[in-house]
Amino acid sequence: MSGDNMTKWVLAALAAVFLVTGCASHEAKRGDELRGEGFKEDSPFVRNFRVAAAKACESAQMALLSQGYRVSDASPKGATGQKDFQVDSENFASIEIKVVCMERAPGAIVFASAVQSKYELRKSRQSTSLGIPVIGSLSLPLGTTPESLVKVGSETISEWEFYSSFFDLVKSYLE
Repeated sequence: MSGDNMTKWVLAALAAVFLVTGCASHEAKRGDELRGEGFKEDSPFVRNFRVAAAKACESAQMALLSQGYRVSDASPKGATGQKDFQVDSENFASIEIKVVCMERAPGAIVFASAVQSKYELRKSRQSTSLGIPVIGSLSLPLGTTPESLVKVGSETISEWEFYSSFFDLVKSYLE
């Protein structure tokens, strides 16, 4: 085998190895994000109450309001609550909780699901390009733009304690 052919063969083999390992590591990362995800009967997101669904939803709305959540889309069948937090001068978080109430003998079943979103305050640099015939294109910095909040992530809250405290408060408004 000539030197050129050997080099081509080695490069092709290396490319194949990198391609396979790259795909495998991407699959592993995707798998890590969904680890433990599945459908189970035992869930922190649901509770049964021995009252009508409308009464359970009204109590859920009171629970949200009592903790500083802004309530929107309120109805006898559900509500959405949102609360914002300033972590520090450049980081912010928000929790949005959706509540759905349904009739289920002998009372109501209430579902709650909360998502925490994280934001960062970021500045972006502005520049302008100038075309000069003999020299070519020239890019000149103009400075920074005003700060803006950028969403950097969100995740469903899955801690039992979070939902237990919410449902306990809902129950207290039913009594």
